[in-house]
Amino acid sequence: MASQWPSFTRQKLFLASTLFRLAEQQEHAVEREASIQGGIALLAESRQALLRVIADIYQARQQAPQSLDALADSIGGDRAEVEELRRLSMEPGSWWQQTEQLLSEQQRPTERKAPTEQENMIAISSQNGPDRALPALQETAAGMKTYLEMVVERHDEW
Repeated sequence: MASQWPSFTRQKLFLASTLFRLAEQQEHAVEREASIQGGIALLAESRQALLRVIADIYQARQQAPQSLDALADSIGGDRAEVEELRRLSMEPGSWWQQTEQLLSEQQRPTERKAPTEQENMIAISSQNGPDRALPALQETAAGMKTYLEMVVERHDEW
């Protein structure tokens, strides 16, 4: 495969993983959060680059699909990769779904918590967002890299 997109995608995934590793070492919450948000942004870039890899494989080199639907439109919805990514988008806990949830959460302002008015009140909070734990973020990056390598190997020219 003569395209530079697989290498570019690997680079973005490596940088995201590096930021997640650095977040573990940060003493200050702000620095940890900056590393996590930077890593999530790189996961988004990696996912866009992965779509570009697939478009290139199917000779749609002028296309820069921004979504799974755009990829399906540019290369045809019956391709193996489109089917696989659609399945992953519906599978709870998949790297695709995790990335989607992380991006959705990161692109909205955080909800402000109302102050408790009673000192003795016990408040229980449950957050319904994606898993932002560093091991989960590393697993998401690793899952995307595994998928990239599988696609590249599948279409590798001998």
